[in-house]
Amino acid sequence: MSFLVTLLVGRLGVSRLAGGVIVWAVIALVASGAALGVYEFIKDKGADEVRAKIEKGNQDAIRKGIDARMSLDECIDAGGVFDFGRQRCGAATLGPR
Repeated sequence: MSFLVTLLVGRLGVSRLAGGVIVWAVIALVASGAALGVYEFIKDKGADEVRAKIEKGNQDAIRKGIDARMSLDECIDAGGVFDFGRQRCGAATLGPR
């Protein structure tokens, strides 16, 4: 540490106290920059994981919707009544719907 201060004092021609302040300010700046970089990396990685999870949920919902639609169409074609609560086809009604 004193080597850096001595080098800075010799190059810039400032007092030893000012050299020490400059060195500590640079160290603080580098440390805060590194901390900010790590924070941004972790934040972006977490956001990507959440996006992937949401996308998977959306794809599952789309697939289930397509399966239900096909089941609904097949049920109606067969003359049955589709029960949306149970997600299955019921028997044909006896009277008008």
